[in-house]
Amino acid sequence: MTPPLPRDVLLKIRKLASLPEEVRQSEWAVSITRLTVLKSLCRDPEVANRFVVYLALKTFENLKLRQERSPTDASYMMLMEKALEGMEAWQRTPTEKLRHTLTGLLGLMRAEQNEYRDIAWGQVRLITDSKLLFFEYVLSCLLASATEVGSWAYQTARHYAERYEPSRGTGLISASVPLVQDIADFWVKESGLTPESLTQPKASKVATVNPSPSKTGKAPMGRSTVKFTPRQGQFLAFIHLYRKMHRQGSAETDLVKFFRVTPPTVHGMVVRLEELGLITREPGVGRSMLVAIPAEQLPELEDVAGPAW
Repeated sequence: MTPPLPRDVLLKIRKLASLPEEVRQSEWAVSITRLTVLKSLCRDPEVANRFVVYLALKTFENLKLRQERSPTDASYMMLMEKALEGMEAWQRTPTEKLRHTLTGLLGLMRAEQNEYRDIAWGQVRLITDSKLLFFEYVLSCLLASATEVGSWAYQTARHYAERYEPSRGTGLISASVPLVQDIADFWVKESGLTPESLTQPKASKVATVNPSPSKTGKAPMGRSTVKFTPRQGQFLAFIHLYRKMHRQGSAETDLVKFFRVTPPTVHGMVVRLEELGLITREPGVGRSMLVAIPAEQLPELEDVAGPAW
């Protein structure tokens, strides 16, 4: 009998499963940080490899369906096809010889798009074929160390699904919906889940009497609970509301100003919330804090005495 999924894993997959509809309904681009849960889901290199190769196969299949291709596409397609053969062989039996082959293919792909342009703050790489660049990400994930594979898997998924539209911005937009659905489908199947198991349990009749979370950090009766201290709950409430109002994550300085505490105090709290799995952050990216638990489990944000900030 297959053991049940850990609760935190189930919550993450539920979030991924609901993401296509969230993107479809959103007036603005949904933040790409919604996909940061992939970092923890892909800690196991074998699982990460299956995930990114699945995305590579999807990409290659879509390319073959294209009616019109530029003259350069043929050579790129050959590189991608060779890479897919190597990727599938790597999944069966990873050997040093095969690692050398995949490393060589990665080098060839980089060489195809190896032009740079000087700009005010450095150099930018000129990319003419985003799909070939995507295959670079996939190969980099397969060849990454165990400590880096989760980050590479997230970056691969980000390149797969992120799009730009002038009226909606950069992130997950309408064009991203089928791509995000691909990502969700993989994890639902990988975890052996069913549509029924993805449905959040409904609150009991007792819960409808008092549907609002209490200020003790506990959710109403009849719902899954995530325990946190009242102080942690206030920080989570602020981070959630700030993103809702500003369409971006809060910075630690915003927390300092609102709660009127020192920067080290805020930093310590943010680190602890991340350790507990209550928030996620993208390394090296500012304003990427994202609450990782359902909004209905958050307490009401209380007033902080003092002058306006």
